[in-house]
Amino acid sequence: MLDHLSLGVHDLDRSTAFYARVLPTIGYQLHRRDAAEVAFGPETDWNFFLYPVDPGQGVVGTRTHIAFRASDRRAVQRFYAEALEAGGAAVPDRAPAERPQFGADYFGAVLTDPDGHAIEVLTRAP
Repeated sequence: MLDHLSLGVHDLDRSTAFYARVLPTIGYQLHRRDAAEVAFGPETDWNFFLYPVDPGQGVVGTRTHIAFRASDRRAVQRFYAEALEAGGAAVPDRAPAERPQFGADYFGAVLTDPDGHAIEVLTRAP
C-alpha cells in the first residue's frame, strides 16, 4: 500500500495554485507550504507533495500517471472542470465518462497538469 507520493514541478507557485484549486473537489486541502515543499491531503493526512525542480531537469515520466479517487461522478466532473480552468490540459478521448474496459463501475477522466504530469480522477460509485 502506498503511503504518499510526490511530483517534481518547475514552477512551485503555479503548481501549488493549480492543485490548491483542484484538490478540494475530492476532499484534499493544503497542509504545508514553504520554498522547498508543498503538502496536500485529506484532513490531517499529508500524502501528496510537490517539490521544486531546477530548470532543465525533467519532471514527467513516460506512461507515469497519478490517479485520485473521487467520492462520486459529480466530484470527477468538478475536478476535471477546475483543472482545465486552472491551466490543465485535456487528454484526447479522456474527458469524464464511463469506461467499462476499466470495470463496470468506472467513471473517470485524464488530463495533464501545468507541468505535463498525467492526472486521472475516477470514482467507482454509481
